[in-house]
Amino acid sequence: MFEIHTCRLKRVANPTCSRQCNGKLRGAEWAKHAHKGRAGWTDESRASYLEKMTGEANPAWKGGVTYFRKKGNYASIKYVRAPEWAKPMARKDGYIMEHRLLMATWVGRLLQRTEVVHHVDHDPTNNELGNLELWPSNGSHKAAEHGRVAPGVTNLWRPPSMAA
Repeated sequence: MFEIHTCRLKRVANPTCSRQCNGKLRGAEWAKHAHKGRAGWTDESRASYLEKMTGEANPAWKGGVTYFRKKGNYASIKYVRAPEWAKPMARKDGYIMEHRLLMATWVGRLLQRTEVVHHVDHDPTNNELGNLELWPSNGSHKAAEHGRVAPGVTNLWRPPSMAA
């Protein structure tokens, strides 16, 4: 026997004597279905979950933008949600580096995995088109950075303000 206030009786379907007893009661109910995992989901529950947890409805949604934080004092690289046409260039989770997406849009094609987008001012947060260059490989990009350009190797695209 235990006493309970009448105001609490109005709010609770199954009154218990304490939090511990309430936890045991709820745990017994959950245990009936816990062993099934997601296999126990119905079509309605799956659809309800997707509706609540996809895109902007997800509590962790940050506008389709995420940042990859490097070690040390380096600036973070901005990743954005890839549009359908750029999915082949994106990570498995559907995000792509913003500067690569901007370059692919400007050039009018998907970038190869070996192609490198270089920030002229060395600031990875400055993704303006005038600050980006496209190089065929990281080797040619680094060689040009250090003034050792091989004959016939140039960048594939240079910003309009930097064009010679």
